[in-house]
Amino acid sequence: MNKIFAVLSYPNSNNLGDFIQSEAVKQYFKNQIIQELDRDQLHIYKGPKVFVFMNGWFMEKPSNWPPSNNINPFFVSFHLNPTSKKRMLSKTGVKYLKKYQPIGCRDTYTQKILSNCGIESYFSACLTLTLKRDNFVPKNTRRQGILVISPMERLISKNFDESRFTLKTVFNKIKTLKKNRQYSKAMKRLNFFLSKQKDPAYFKSQLLDPKKFSEKERSNEAIKQLKDIARAKLVITSRIHTALPAVAFGTPVLFISDGLEHINQKSRLQGMELFFPILNSKDLNRWILKWPVPAKSYLTFAKKLEKQISYFIKD
Repeated sequence: MNKIFAVLSYPNSNNLGDFIQSEAVKQYFKNQIIQELDRDQLHIYKGPKVFVFMNGWFMEKPSNWPPSNNINPFFVSFHLNPTSKKRMLSKTGVKYLKKYQPIGCRDTYTQKILSNCGIESYFSACLTLTLKRDNFVPKNTRRQGILVISPMERLISKNFDESRFTLKTVFNKIKTLKKNRQYSKAMKRLNFFLSKQKDPAYFKSQLLDPKKFSEKERSNEAIKQLKDIARAKLVITSRIHTALPAVAFGTPVLFISDGLEHINQKSRLQGMELFFPILNSKDLNRWILKWPVPAKSYLTFAKKLEKQISYFIKD
């Protein structure tokens, strides 16, 4: 009987980075049918036995953990969201992860947390490091322009209800004004850096509203974003799944960390310094005359990941 494989899907996600991670799996199943299962609904799966690549960020609904017994998981490039940690690492959750250890972790934060719970784990890095530039643009495509994707996006304040005067609304107002000032200063530094470059800059966002764009449309936009990264001379971003594909494509990348001070964001970055420079916008000036050299350190991780995937698919 042939194995049934599945990748994670994201019906409610606004982050193209989720879709990019699934594209990293799909590249190994060209011309083959592969199922898609909602990351946050794995616990209710009742279909035939399926082998699922559990790469990505877990999770929006930790109360839905662990997955169904009909799912045979391959844990690689797994990230545990700090706010989900308590629920996912309950006695039942730890027992489940131990059943499928060793767990390949996307970042060293997750690896340490699991290790502290007695779960065998290791730093696998991210599957997106195995993406191939030639799969998104013709070979020898000439690179053009500076691609800027979602820089300092966490500093852009969300709207909140000011209709009632409470301590919370006052606090949120102060917080918003502070973030606005930080964002304004950071963008001035970025624009100054770009003004000193010969190449034109193109701005894009990695976020798409799931209420306005279907899951298929968001998936297609993720592929378009990968093509843009593959064509760029330089990528500037505050998004991990813009930076990591850039590394895989040999594209120089500058990762700006302004606005990523919360543990939910800081945890994702642990270990990423091996692959790209992580800097504050105040440090952009040092890169004006000389862009970073594309990292080669990722190759060791990429080759190991490819072997693991091949083994999981065939064995």
